Amino acid sequence: MNSRQQLASQNREELLAAAIQVFRVHGINAPLQLIIDEAKVGRATFYRNFADRRELVIALMKQSFDRLEQKAKTLAQFDDGFIQLIQDHIYNIPYLTALVEYWRVIVKDDPSLQAMYQRRDEILQPLIDKAIATGHCRADFTTRDYSMVTSILRSSLQGYSEQDQLRLAKRAVELLLNGIKA
Repeated sequence: MNSRQQLASQNREELLAAAIQVFRVHGINAPLQLIIDEAKVGRATFYRNFADRRELVIALMKQSFDRLEQKAKTLAQFDDGFIQLIQDHIYNIPYLTALVEYWRVIVKDDPSLQAMYQRRDEILQPLIDKAIATGHCRADFTTRDYSMVTSILRSSLQGYSEQDQLRLAKRAVELLLNGIKA
């Protein structure tokens, strides 16, 4: 990769990191200029990388699924790998909170979104199947249930400081995994 390609790749990564930070603080409808300013790049650089907010959000979601896939591969060796994956969400708060409102930008029947949901299911299903087979997960748990679990976690975190988010995330995961029964 030549220096021009390296700079372009670095700019894209800076924009994605800036988007996570800006969306985390201001929500997904924050002005794109805030992201450009946070990344310390020019407006043209943003638009060379992303045609619009939708494309940026899709890139963030793909990045998030890449992280999910890597983590799932690591945890596939464990009978309780799926449970560990849910517990690991505590440490992925920036991604979870930044994408909390992505559905407002991308309509549900968007082909890109449908492809990502399919990818998510392909990543998660083996972990869920193993957790069910080994008694670590209820037999009727599905990938749609996983979405509900992550939605509960994400929605409970927006608007708090990082320290509060970590504390709340730990408590939310504890309640989700152990329930509220005495």
